[in-house]
Amino acid sequence: MYRFHFKQDYLLVSFFVGLIILVVALVGCLFLLKHLSFLQEQSNNRHYESYRIAQELRISSDDLTKMVRLYVITGDKKYLDHFNEIIAIRSGTSPRPKEYDSVYWDLVLDDDKRPRPYEKAKSLVQMMIDQGFSLQEFELLRQAQEKSDALTAIEFRAINAVEGKFDTGSDQYSSQGEPNKKLAIDLVFGKKYMDEKAKIMAPIQLFFEKIKARTTERNKELSHKINQVISIAIILSVLSTVVMLISIIKALHRIAKTAKENELLLFNILPSSIAERLQRGEKIIADEYPQASVLFCDIVGFTAMMAKIGTNKMFDILGCLFDDFDDLAQKYGVEKIKTIGDSYMAAAGIPEPAADHAFRIADFALAIKEKVKTFSQIHAIDLQTRIGMTYGTVIAGVIGHKRFIYDVWGDVVNIASRMEATNIPGEIQITEKMALLLEDQFVIEKRDEIEVKGKGKMCTYFLKSRR
Repeated sequence: MYRFHFKQDYLLVSFFVGLIILVVALVGCLFLLKHLSFLQEQSNNRHYESYRIAQELRISSDDLTKMVRLYVITGDKKYLDHFNEIIAIRSGTSPRPKEYDSVYWDLVLDDDKRPRPYEKAKSLVQMMIDQGFSLQEFELLRQAQEKSDALTAIEFRAINAVEGKFDTGSDQYSSQGEPNKKLAIDLVFGKKYMDEKAKIMAPIQLFFEKIKARTTERNKELSHKINQVISIAIILSVLSTVVMLISIIKALHRIAKTAKENELLLFNILPSSIAERLQRGEKIIADEYPQASVLFCDIVGFTAMMAKIGTNKMFDILGCLFDDFDDLAQKYGVEKIKTIGDSYMAAAGIPEPAADHAFRIADFALAIKEKVKTFSQIHAIDLQTRIGMTYGTVIAGVIGHKRFIYDVWGDVVNIASRMEATNIPGEIQITEKMALLLEDQFVIEKRDEIEVKGKGKMCTYFLKSRR
């Protein structure tokens, strides 16, 4: 077996670690230089893209003006269609032509054919967001677009005037009248229109100035960093490597810890055998058990008691009581299924079949009854339960993919629930077939026939004690 020689191996390891750090630092220096060059190029590209976006806003405003004027003068619907398409492209509801910032609509007007194919739709606002403008820069373009949108409102008014539609005061244009071409021409050729159009350009010009200043400052900063990178590259590389190693170790530790916690959580909420099957990759778990016992236990007068002693105290009591039930379930080999409010559901014979499932659930029920009696004395409250149970064929399995729940289905579940609901406080009510199964080892007392919902009259029994 290899034995670690501290001095020799430590020096050897230290040498290789130092060599690795040095190589990483040198490689890091090269990559940093490359990265800074990339950032400088990216800064210039962003300047160009920012210019394109602002230019598109200006050009689209001019194109809208051109189309609305042509429509007002000629009445040709194709210009109205072009007008609406320009707005749709700008708002991102229609696909964007490739190289849309270059000459486009002038070519369309020439022969009414699209000179270039379309690409994915994207609004002008989204393009601004994608570019990561500063708040001031974004605000300037937003102001320009708002003024352009305000101009569009005048253009819509002119379009509707040509069609004999007029604003009722809520931008609905629901008032129908005679087409007013003169009004439309005045709207899109008048002084107010030109004043509004001029207002669009002021924030765009300020935007250009800010972008230029930002790009100049950014390139200056990057140039300074490039000049310093050689002297600080080794230190940065060493620190980066250490941080990276620490981060990896911590991440691996956290992953291992999380995996362990998830495993513990899975085994806490599901039976062990079921949890193991899920870990092995089983997607659907639904098993039929020909012989299994199901129990329901309900706290009598829970709501009234909660109103009397207070919600917090009552839930604290209920939590302690159900914790005791869980301990008893483990003791008697019974599987807790779930709690619903003040109702506790358990089963025996699942997920591991057991020939003595009925005896287990019976012992568990008697233990619950005794536990409630003791619990009531300790806490000085009058607690009583109704317990109902039976046995037969059930289906048990896991439902849910994000929140796993182990549940039981079948007519046996319904009957056990009815046994609890029709029971009297302080008793354990069982079906006739379960009484026959338990009578040799337990004291059973017959009850008068009762009406059971969905089952008619049934002969039931009370489970009193062990023989």
